Amino acid sequence: MRSILLRNLKRLQGSCLLYTKTTVKGDHVRTKWRNVHTVNDIPLRYKFLMIYVLSILLPIIAINLFFYQRISADIKVREQENLRKSIDRATGELVGMIDESVALSRMIAADDSLYEALDRTYQSPVEYYNEYHVFLRDKLTRYMSANILEVRIFTDNDTIQTGSHYIVMKDKGTTLPGIEQLNQASGDILVIDYEEESGFSRGKRISVIGKMKTFTSYANYAKYSKIDLEVSRIYSILNRETNSLQLRLVDGNNRPVVSSARFPADDQWSGDVNTEYVLEKSLGNLAYLDGWKLIGVADTRHVDQLLNEARKSILWLAVISVIVPSVLIYFILRSYHYRIRKLSRHMEKVRNERFDLIEIQEGRDEIGGLIRTFNMMISKIHSLINDVYKLEIRHKDLELDQVRTELSMLQSQMNPHFLFNTLNALLVVSTKNGYTEVSEIIKSLSLLMRQLLSRSDNLIPLQEELQFTTLYLQIEKFRFGELFDYTLDIDPQAAGKRIPRMSIQPLVENACKHGLQARKTGRLIHITAQLEESGLTIGVIDNGIGMEQDRLRQLIQDVRSDQTKDGSHVGIRNVYRRLELFYEGAATFTIRSEKGIGTEAGFHIPADRL
Repeated sequence: MRSILLRNLKRLQGSCLLYTKTTVKGDHVRTKWRNVHTVNDIPLRYKFLMIYVLSILLPIIAINLFFYQRISADIKVREQENLRKSIDRATGELVGMIDESVALSRMIAADDSLYEALDRTYQSPVEYYNEYHVFLRDKLTRYMSANILEVRIFTDNDTIQTGSHYIVMKDKGTTLPGIEQLNQASGDILVIDYEEESGFSRGKRISVIGKMKTFTSYANYAKYSKIDLEVSRIYSILNRETNSLQLRLVDGNNRPVVSSARFPADDQWSGDVNTEYVLEKSLGNLAYLDGWKLIGVADTRHVDQLLNEARKSILWLAVISVIVPSVLIYFILRSYHYRIRKLSRHMEKVRNERFDLIEIQEGRDEIGGLIRTFNMMISKIHSLINDVYKLEIRHKDLELDQVRTELSMLQSQMNPHFLFNTLNALLVVSTKNGYTEVSEIIKSLSLLMRQLLSRSDNLIPLQEELQFTTLYLQIEKFRFGELFDYTLDIDPQAAGKRIPRMSIQPLVENACKHGLQARKTGRLIHITAQLEESGLTIGVIDNGIGMEQDRLRQLIQDVRSDQTKDGSHVGIRNVYRRLELFYEGAATFTIRSEKGIGTEAGFHIPADRL
């Protein structure tokens, strides 16, 4: 009846396991993922972790990285566009200054009255000064503006006196800068830069020089105009964007002319300047501006600050978008996983014939309903087991009464004192005749029988059980002689631990009878007892013929069943039942065997039951 009950429990357990893989909709149960064997083999903990990583964490990280890349690219494009506008604005202002000077140079070149005054040969300095005061002194001042520093005319007419706006090139130190480049140039106007080393205003000069040859009738002397730009005005244009852009004006020979205050030095371009933010803008395609350009270097500190702010914003967004869903998912999945794990562990206990209730707050969802159903099932199982055990106890009591009656009848037929007296007489005769081995075996047999009849069926120290087993082994050694031997490996700390009476000797007797009987030589039994943190482990190992795995499984099934088919292995079965009786299923009984090598039988008692 109990075997039928256990089979029904296993079927019910399989039904519960199947229930956890189904979805209830109305009154119909539909199985999901039936063919997805790989997913079904993954533990729930790792499934939840995979769902979290693949569906939440990685997408959030990918999305934030994508947004950061887009925002960074937009910031760079916007800043580059702002820099381009700044350099275009500065270029336009510089070109405007130069075009104003070029226009002024052409206006001067088109003034015929100025040609006539400069091409005239004066008889004396007094004549020239009279002409100067009357006509030439204020002739060029009307062309002055905020962008122009000075306007001068250079000529080789030596009758003119050098001074103010008119310079004679034949005088010492009054050579026109850039005259050779102008004479070699294809046009009549050229923009040059140079260092002024004489006069009151020394320093950097940017000038527009032009040939005055419009009127061929006044060509007795060579005449050139020179218009100096206001360099301070150029500096102000270049320094206007110093917060975000550093500018440098470069001439046609690729030489720096004017730079803003914090423009990188030449030795910084090797690694300190980010070439991604370096812009070049030509001043124009006219001949007199050929090669002139404006170089802009962005101040990356501003761009880096914007990128850092974007990075911080994206990082905070990523942290919030990860932490909030993670916390919510943790609490939700923890409720699910905790209850499923509890249910799975209790099902494993049912498989091991331990029927414990799940004592947790089950909830009102599907898993809670499953737990309540499981507890109801366990309660019914307890009721059935109690009824079955009561019937079995009554049956065992009847069998025990019958055995006791038979034992009493047997003891009444043979007086134990008569056996002891007979053995003592044989012991005396053997001692007188010098039969030492016979005397020892009779003494062991007498002690063995006395202990069998005098000891109660209760827990005894391990050392006392080993003494009783040793008496039996000595008798077996007397029987087989040199063909049999035994060894004991006993942990000294385990000697005082209490175990059930007759729990080792039946295992030894079974090994001698079934394992070593068919072996001709080298029969050996090894008894071990080890005390560990988990408990006491006892084993009986023989080097007999062993058994095949099918026979071993049948033996284990016979030992655990209520009745055996042929009545064999009664001693092992009694050991198993005695362990079940004293330790209520906490102790484990094991048998291992291999054909032709030997057999090991033993048991393990948990530390909390010693």
